Order: sequence, then C-alpha cells, then structure tokens
Amino acid sequence: AVVSTQSGHYGRGIQILFECRKKLVMQNTQQLVERFVGAPLTRTTGITTEDKTVEEVPGIGNTFGARLREQEIEFAYELVGKYLVLKKNKKAFESWLFDILERANNTAVSSIQQWVEQNVG
Repeated sequence: AVVSTQSGHYGRGIQILFECRKKLVMQNTQQLVERFVGAPLTRTTGITTEDKTVEEVPGIGNTFGARLREQEIEFAYELVGKYLVLKKNKKAFESWLFDILERANNTAVSSIQQWVEQNVG
C-alpha cells in the first residue's frame, strides 16, 4: 500500500512537471512565431543580406527542412509564395505541406499565415 501511495504521488509530480514543460514549450514556440512574423524574410549578417532558409520557419527545423529541400523548396519566401499562390487558403496550404512533411505542422502553417497577414495583407 505504501508503494502505491508513493507511486501515485510521484505520478502526480511527473504530470505537473510535464504540464509545466508543455507550457514552456508553447510559450517558447509562440515567441519564435512572433519573432518570425515581425521580421523580414531576410537576415543581415555584417554587410550581407541573405534569404532565410525554410529551417528558420518555426516548426520546420532540420528534418522537415530536408523534406522541403527534396522538393526544391529552400527559402522561407518560397513557403510564403506557395501560401499566396493558394490564395491564402489555410486548408489548402496545410494539405500541401502535409503531403511533403507527411504530418501536420500547425506551427509552420500559423507562422506563414501570420507573416502574410502582417506583412502582405
């Protein structure tokens, strides 16, 4: 009986830690999206300006970036362009991205959608 009580106590502690971690990840993700949306699709390093890569879009990263590059999509502006070609249709963009990434990616979709709303209209 003592073991089950302790196990239940530890289980609750782990659940609380997991919930705290989840909140931190969500806050961090939201900060990344806000930073992406509020900035141009280029980055300046010293005296040069370069286009941001797809990996710099929140939610993409290296693994999904590699899948996009296999489709010859290398830069963030190409994702924005695809969203615009799809007439800002979120569902169509989600579906297109799902076909490439083989999974839903709400963070990337939201990032592109918000960037367009703020910077294009």
